[in-house]
Amino acid sequence: MSSVEYHYPVIGRKGTGGIFDRLPIQTLEKDHPYQFALFILAFNAIQQRSDAPQVVEEPAATFMEIASIHGRPYVEWAGDRNKDISADYSANDKKDTNPVPSRFGGYCNHGAVVFPTWHRPYVMLIEQSIGNIAEKLAQDIEANNQDEHGVWIKAAKELRFPYWDWAGKDVPENGLPPVLYEEKVEIMAVGGKKQIVHNPLSYFSYVGGVPSDFSDEKDDSTGQVAYFSKWQRTYRYASSTPDPEGSHTDLLQKTFKAGANDLRRRVAQLFTFNDDENSAIAWDDFSNHTAESKRDIDFINRGSLEGVHDTVHILLGGNGQMAYPDYAGFDPIFFLHHSNVDRLFALWEWCYTEYWMGSGYEQDGEQYPWTQARGTYAQVYNEQLLPDGALQPFRTEQRDYWSSSQTRFLHEQSYPKYYSFPEFQGIKVDQAAVSSQERASARKRVQAYYDFDPQTKAKQVTSQAWKHLPVPNKEDPAVPSDHTVIPHYRTFGVHVKLLEHAYNRSYSFQLHHKGNAHSSPQLVGTIAVFARPDHSPCKACAVRREAGSIVRGLIPIPPELIESIIRSNGGGESGVSFDQTLAHIKGEFVGRLVDATGSELAGAEGGLEVTQVPQHRAASRRVSPVEISLVSAAVAEHVEDKNRPVYLCDWQHHNSIFNGGWLATHKDSE
Repeated sequence: MSSVEYHYPVIGRKGTGGIFDRLPIQTLEKDHPYQFALFILAFNAIQQRSDAPQVVEEPAATFMEIASIHGRPYVEWAGDRNKDISADYSANDKKDTNPVPSRFGGYCNHGAVVFPTWHRPYVMLIEQSIGNIAEKLAQDIEANNQDEHGVWIKAAKELRFPYWDWAGKDVPENGLPPVLYEEKVEIMAVGGKKQIVHNPLSYFSYVGGVPSDFSDEKDDSTGQVAYFSKWQRTYRYASSTPDPEGSHTDLLQKTFKAGANDLRRRVAQLFTFNDDENSAIAWDDFSNHTAESKRDIDFINRGSLEGVHDTVHILLGGNGQMAYPDYAGFDPIFFLHHSNVDRLFALWEWCYTEYWMGSGYEQDGEQYPWTQARGTYAQVYNEQLLPDGALQPFRTEQRDYWSSSQTRFLHEQSYPKYYSFPEFQGIKVDQAAVSSQERASARKRVQAYYDFDPQTKAKQVTSQAWKHLPVPNKEDPAVPSDHTVIPHYRTFGVHVKLLEHAYNRSYSFQLHHKGNAHSSPQLVGTIAVFARPDHSPCKACAVRREAGSIVRGLIPIPPELIESIIRSNGGGESGVSFDQTLAHIKGEFVGRLVDATGSELAGAEGGLEVTQVPQHRAASRRVSPVEISLVSAAVAEHVEDKNRPVYLCDWQHHNSIFNGGWLATHKDSE
């Protein structure tokens, strides 16, 4: 309990003269040298490095304190000291530690409809901290260097926290830009000179030592250990040793590049919601990987913003902090990642202004609330989530907590946030669209940028090979009256449902293609479970695993890959049925469950005629995926306006891909 109340409000960059864009980190470095220099110097300062300017006056605004909000240490943030702690998490309270799974002791919201809204003021907080320090540095520079007047202070006021678009067109080839991992960086100095300084984006060294509740995560079978209790700094793809030499950047780059095309396709899917969907359920589907409104029979899925976010965490972390929710906030790249998540959120809410969480959802005439199943530091177990509910620990200037309703939108009619993003595919998120037509056209451009363009793809495939694929006729009620179906064309995906606590740590499902006469073997896509270990005193692990939520996702299958499978199995020649093509597709897939380091946990062969895994070698049902199934949809386009996005309809569920079961390749799967 705090003896006095103290609140550090999150106001972003108020008082800087306007709304300015958060820029791509590469653009900030290349085209805005003064802003970039101040950003690097201020970031070093809040990290409290001994060689950085000692100008931080607000304890709550240090990087150590800001990073601590997300997960461990499970303590009250210095910027929200409260006398009333009746609802706060306590490691000494059995009501918090003994439920199965146990209550989460950090502040962040995952697996819930407030995932995008909670993280918005979180990124604003570090933007505010760095911006305030940048202004102090700029004022000092100009006060002591008359020739620099009008340059540095202007740059500081315009500085906003940058982002990295990990789904950009260049990422499959280039991976991470060097500024995100090189330990030294060149910045502008006084008089137009250059200087080399520590790069605060590469890693963070803990201030005051490793927090006391950090614990190692060990795989007893492989001996792999993430030494969180001993590592004095953050790592990515670290060696399994208490004192690694550094991050394994080559492995990070190789892994990220391999997964980049899948990220692009999955971002595109987020913008394929139709215009006539249930508002609350559409928001639920988009916002989080749990999709609380889903039922067992539901299989229509576009993936979620949180789901794509989860995969990026695993790809960036490996055996390092980013792959573990309790420690991820300490890696500086976390905030560039979440700035991009916020950018995608801003684009989506600009396109889908009507879709919103509301007070809950309706199913079969019954009303259901949204909840935070595992609680947080300030939210009790299964607490109801409402649009005007508190987003602890972030307070406004009026000392109330931010609410999800206040986080909505970046245009001038919204609650002030003082930042925007650069124009993207005709969208300027701080300027509301004037019509639904404008939003729809922009949505199509975003889809195409991230490589979802079925109208073009349908013209590129071999029509003879696809002619047996069924589509509904124009009179079908699933097809809007002003649309027509693209003949002989369907989009395909893999619907994934995974147990959150299957392995009691982060893990992923990987979909691989074996390769054929027309396509090389490849990783098609990944659905990650970005999970905290549950340390409740539960001997019956099955209870813990089954009590946890189900993580859902969709892996889009590229049409080029579908084309190669069809051509390698008869090429759509007369007599080949749709059912046979579905069997061919399934038969060329391999599934793998892997941990955050890439070590295989279980594997499965796709197809209808695959040999059944012997029972004594089969993975336990407690870890096996709940569902890995093939789905498809027909594509309808507007009769007159080809600039409108396509309408996905006639969704079909084509049953399980891995009928032979899962082979346990790790003791944790037995």
